[in-house]
Amino acid sequence: MKQLRRSMRIVAFVLVLMILLPIGYGAYSLIRYGTRWRTSEYNTYLSTLKNEVIAGDIYDRNGVRLATTSISTDMDGEIVRTRLYADSAAVRSSVVHVVGDTRGNVKNAAESFLAEYLYGANMTYPERLSQLSGNGLLRGDNVRLTIDSALCTYINSIFPQNHSGAVVVMNYKTGELLAEMSFPNYDPQFASSVSVYQALNRATRWLSAPGSTYKIITLASALQNLPSAAAADRTFGCTGGIVFGEHERNVMDYGGTAHGSISLKSAFAQSCNSTFAVLALELGDKAMRKTAESFGIGDDFTFRDLVVENSAYANSSVALMGADLAWTGAGQNELAVTPLHMCMIASAVANGGVMMEPRLLLSAQSISGVERAAFEPIVYRTAMDAKTAATIREYMRAVVTSGTGRSAAVEGLSICGKTGTAEIDTQEKDNAWFVGFIADDRYPFALCIAVEEAGTGGSVAAPLAQNIFRYLTGK
Repeated sequence: MKQLRRSMRIVAFVLVLMILLPIGYGAYSLIRYGTRWRTSEYNTYLSTLKNEVIAGDIYDRNGVRLATTSISTDMDGEIVRTRLYADSAAVRSSVVHVVGDTRGNVKNAAESFLAEYLYGANMTYPERLSQLSGNGLLRGDNVRLTIDSALCTYINSIFPQNHSGAVVVMNYKTGELLAEMSFPNYDPQFASSVSVYQALNRATRWLSAPGSTYKIITLASALQNLPSAAAADRTFGCTGGIVFGEHERNVMDYGGTAHGSISLKSAFAQSCNSTFAVLALELGDKAMRKTAESFGIGDDFTFRDLVVENSAYANSSVALMGADLAWTGAGQNELAVTPLHMCMIASAVANGGVMMEPRLLLSAQSISGVERAAFEPIVYRTAMDAKTAATIREYMRAVVTSGTGRSAAVEGLSICGKTGTAEIDTQEKDNAWFVGFIADDRYPFALCIAVEEAGTGGSVAAPLAQNIFRYLTGK
């Protein structure tokens, strides 16, 4: 009898567990992936709302209207809804990868990812009745984004023509995205056909080796894992490269430059590949990988306001060795990082090691003034301790004052940065990168610039950064 009762309790426990596990997983998924579910094309409720509700307007942070819906009637008296975008063609093309279009060319742009607000999914029944008793048309919530359309338009005007790439500008204290731009772009108002090449948001979806900008992470790993005598206080010898063998990918410094006897700080400022290859080999794959993970590389990004491709340290979990590990330390090999994530990494350095979640939604409000959502800064993770961040900030300052990033300098501002020149086997020219920030609480702005097949980060991306920093501060 006791055995029977024990068996019944076990069966009951298993049954309860079978019921609770799906419920628990469903609750977890709703919290973690709720926005993606609510805005999915397979969400039949949202599809119904799009047929019944007039989409709300989209504004930038300064109140510039970026999207609205025009209402008219056809010859049969049927209501015709036409989605219109900003009055200025320059503004329309500059913000298209953030705003999107009615045809859904840009994946996960505001038009689709913020659809639950734009189409009134959170509207109460009294609100519906109130609107229906008026003109009989339901209107969704108006959305205000964090981006600055004037800044985006300016960046659009100075970005190198006929080049692909991305620019991200972020408030490193709050996570607000002031610019999230991809090139080439297009005008959503008149583009009858848009190529995949134009529609791809390179700021959030383009994964690439970031070149020497990644040395920020290698430097962090060295400062945290090696004794000071083996890192900051050590002198390295650079002969222009490291030879691994006849059939290996030897690590070479740009142009074969031999930096000679060089400190770690100078090696960072001059972007010495040999020094950072040596550091990676001494650290080993385990330490390098752990530091990369502390900066969010390998994370499953599930941000609230936008979708960002996951970055990768390597294509497999097999420990890197030899030339592969050395090149990873210098920012090449199998590294795959988006420009937006690199901006987050630079922001963490500027913010004392604290990495903020990138935010795109400033507010959502119904036409009657009901607040659906309001901006709040969200800490994503702590990437490093404040002491390490302060040292890296000092090294990044040296890059701009006396290193490869001098073209990013702005008189009267403390600009910190890191250049990158990423070599891609399938390309004739290198990709130019620059990440940096203003070390000033009055101007808490960080940025990442990537220009494909353009040359070096110091000659191409750094001057663009200088112009953007000038614009942001009025210098």
